[in-house]
Amino acid sequence: MIEINNLDEKLIIARLCDKIKISKTNNKIVNTEFLNTYKRLLIQKELNRLKEKNYIFFGGFEEAEYKTLIIYPEKFKEEFKLYLNGQDSNIVKNAINNIIKAIRIKLPKELIGKYEHKDYLSAVMKFGIVRDHIGDIIVHKDGAYIIVLNENAEYLKNSLKELIRFRKSEIDVIHIEDIVLKPIEFEEIKISISSNRLDNFVSGISRISRSQAEELLKNEKVTLNSRIETKCSKEIKEQDILVIRGRGKFRVSEFIGSNKKGKLVLTIHKYI
Repeated sequence: MIEINNLDEKLIIARLCDKIKISKTNNKIVNTEFLNTYKRLLIQKELNRLKEKNYIFFGGFEEAEYKTLIIYPEKFKEEFKLYLNGQDSNIVKNAINNIIKAIRIKLPKELIGKYEHKDYLSAVMKFGIVRDHIGDIIVHKDGAYIIVLNENAEYLKNSLKELIRFRKSEIDVIHIEDIVLKPIEFEEIKISISSNRLDNFVSGISRISRSQAEELLKNEKVTLNSRIETKCSKEIKEQDILVIRGRGKFRVSEFIGSNKKGKLVLTIHKYI
């Protein structure tokens, strides 16, 4: 088994093993809660170790930050292969619709452009639904789509209708394929750093000193792949996602090479 030092990580792996056992024993499709990037990386390592092949991560769309792990038995292998190759599969489509739904909120004219992601998330959290039962929230000017586990969809829809801020809004539960996606917008930035240590990256992208970057890490203001990271020497790699509180969200797009001063040159995407 992969080395696991944290109790929470041990629980994640234990639950994964339970899900795999249920799928194989009962010959059925099963799923986890929504998983952030860090949890998916941890689970992916264990799936690789176990040589498990019959699974997909799904969050409603390719770039989703939160995805559920769907594990399927051998009898559905060909159906999932069709789906992954972009072909229709009613079995997979029905399975996904039984696992994940979306809540569509359409705002009245007077509220268009008034609400941000944090407004929708805070509304959802009022009703005691734990964060890992909620997927991504896709915000448009005239409303939002909240991806949610099917088991919570009707409850959340009815609860949102009771809030004063959404009293005049249209709120419905829809199939995941009916979501209207919003293009991901980002600013491309190039930085040069002395090494791929996390403190160097935070310093370079934030344009602050190394000591200030160390302070941000010490005060738990940096997350790496959805996990708070305090270790300055942690190495970053391509496709890592970092959030620096007060400075934004970034994806390490590409290590270009070294400049004449011997520093690493990186292309960074800053989410807008």
